[in-house]
Amino acid sequence: MMSTRQPFSNTPTRHKSADGAFFTERLPLAIYLHATQRLPFLCCEAGESGKVRFVFDDPTNNGSQVELDFDRGAKVEATAIFASQKFLRRKMSEVINNRKHEERANHE
Repeated sequence: MMSTRQPFSNTPTRHKSADGAFFTERLPLAIYLHATQRLPFLCCEAGESGKVRFVFDDPTNNGSQVELDFDRGAKVEATAIFASQKFLRRKMSEVINNRKHEERANHE
């Protein structure tokens, strides 16, 4: 019997854009994608809502399958997870700080 369990959030966090990119707001998923190198990391973006989304190159539309593998409990070496977490948190901080700087500049 198949499970019909829904993801943790009701808000969609992944999208396939027209330019062949997969993006997510889920930090654990982004860490997994980066650590396994199944989709190449492109950048982080800060949206109007203040949330950061992680953008990965996905020219073959594998993002949804890779996300399913993650949700099913795919295994990754701990050292890869921690290195990717450190890298992505640094990228997140850069994007957030740049956004704050731009907002301050626009209000002056």
